Amino acid sequence: MKQNLRVPGPTPLPSQVLNSISQQMINHRGPEYEKIQARVIENLKYFFQTKNDIFLLTTSGMGGLEAAVVNFFSHADKLIFFTIGEFGNRWADIAQRFGAKVDHIIFPVGTAVSKEKVHQILETYNKINGVFFTHNETATGVLNNIAELAPIVKSHKNKPLLLVDSISALGAVDLPMDKLDIDVLVTASQKAWMAPPGIAMIAVSNYAWERHKTATMPRYYFDLSMYKKFAEKNQTPATCAVSTIYGLDTSLQLMKKEGMRNIFKKHLALTKHLRDVVRKIGLELFVTDADASPTVTSIKIPNGIDGHHWLKLLREKYNVVLAGGMGETKGKIIRVAHMGWVSKLDLDNVVKALLLSLKDLKG
Repeated sequence: MKQNLRVPGPTPLPSQVLNSISQQMINHRGPEYEKIQARVIENLKYFFQTKNDIFLLTTSGMGGLEAAVVNFFSHADKLIFFTIGEFGNRWADIAQRFGAKVDHIIFPVGTAVSKEKVHQILETYNKINGVFFTHNETATGVLNNIAELAPIVKSHKNKPLLLVDSISALGAVDLPMDKLDIDVLVTASQKAWMAPPGIAMIAVSNYAWERHKTATMPRYYFDLSMYKKFAEKNQTPATCAVSTIYGLDTSLQLMKKEGMRNIFKKHLALTKHLRDVVRKIGLELFVTDADASPTVTSIKIPNGIDGHHWLKLLREKYNVVLAGGMGETKGKIIRVAHMGWVSKLDLDNVVKALLLSLKDLKG
C-alpha cells in the first residue's frame, strides 16, 4: 500500500519531480546549469511576489534563518522576536548565539501574535534594528497575519528591518513581499514547493542590502555578498544541490501552470475540509479557525490515548505518517500537513485512518 506521507516536510513529490531528480549530474559552472538557475529564480520571484534578489542556499530552512541573522546585523544590535512556538524560538536562539541583544516576546502556544501587543511593545523602544516573525508556526499549525503586522513594524521611527520565516507557508499562502515591504524572506524547498530537501531560498530587499554593508556578525558559507556576486553568472558560490535544483525547477513550472491564486485557494479549501471532517469524527482541533494554518493542522490527542503509540499504529497498520507535537506540545497533539502535492482524497484517507486507529486503541 502506498504510504500517505503527511508530515510538515519533506512532503510527497509529483511524478514529474521524481523523474527530474533522477537526471544525471551536470557541471554546476556550465551554461546548462546556469539556464536552470535563471529559470528557477524567475519563477520564485513570481511566487514571492517580488523584484528583489533571491538566492539559493544549499542547506535546510534553519540555515536560511541563520543567514537572515548574520548578514544584516552586528553584535550590539537590538533584535525583537515575536514567537508562537518551537521554530520561532529556535530563530531567536540563533540570534542570541551570535551575540545580538535579543528581546524575545513569547505568545501562548496555539495562538497567533497579537497586533495590539506588537504595537504596544514596539512603542516602548527608541532603537530597534530588526523585528522577526514566523509566518507559519509548523510546530503548532498557527498562521500569523503578516499583512497586519508588517505596517506596525514599518511605521516605527527607527525603521527596523522586517524579517519573516515563511518556510512552511510560502508557495501555498499569499505573502506579497514587495507589497508588505518585507526586507528578508526565507523559505525552503521541501515544504509547499513540492521539491526534495536541500535548498533554502532567501529574498533580500534593497534596504536590507544597505544594512548588510555595515553588519559585522561573522559569516562565510552564508555570506550573501558572495551569493550576489555569483548570481550575476546564475551560479552559487559553493557546489549546489543539483538534484534538488532539478526538482525545484520542475515543481515551479508545474505550480506556475496551475496559477498562484489557484494554489492559494486550494490550500484554504483543503484546510477547511480537513478541519470540518476532523470535528465530525469527534476530535478536537488545537487552533481556532481564525488562527489556523493553511498548511498544517494540529489535533489534540484524546484523553487516555498515548500519542506515540497512536502515531506508530497509524504508520504501521494504516500507512499514514503524521507528526507529533514539539516543545510544549509534545505528547499533546498530532499534526497533519497539507501543503504542496496533496488532494482531498489524501486527507479523507488520513481521517479514515484516524477513526479506525482510535477504535483499535480503545478496544
